[in-house]
Amino acid sequence: MLPALLTLATLFALLLLGRVGGARRRALLKRWPAVVLAGAAIFAFARGLLWPGIALAAAAALAWELWPRLTRARPRASASAPPDPADAEARTILGVGPDATSSEIRAAFRTKMAQCHPDRGGSHAEAARLTAARDRLLRKMRLG
Repeated sequence: MLPALLTLATLFALLLLGRVGGARRRALLKRWPAVVLAGAAIFAFARGLLWPGIALAAAAALAWELWPRLTRARPRASASAPPDPADAEARTILGVGPDATSSEIRAAFRTKMAQCHPDRGGSHAEAARLTAARDRLLRKMRLG
């Protein structure tokens, strides 16, 4: 019975990953420990193991939040290269620190853009500055 269930679970996981789009698939694969723990929790619940299932579900929720932070690549500070003033200006425009993540940069952009969007009485120049700052910082993170 157990090998059949494991085969069925593996088939389900492969079908799920095949149906999920590329961006969501990458997000799931980045958080693989949470997905594995969630699968174990579902298996425990299916077997009637309430408390182990709850513990595994809680561990899956923690892993979902903490795993990306633990495995995030830290930017390497080069001692020979001084910090780029354009990067510092972009961070000042968005109001983020030097160790801000891409999600923090996007959140700061959305907050600032909601305040100074041309449709809300802001200027096109300020909206363009915010967009350029966001794009610069996100590009640096991708190339980083």
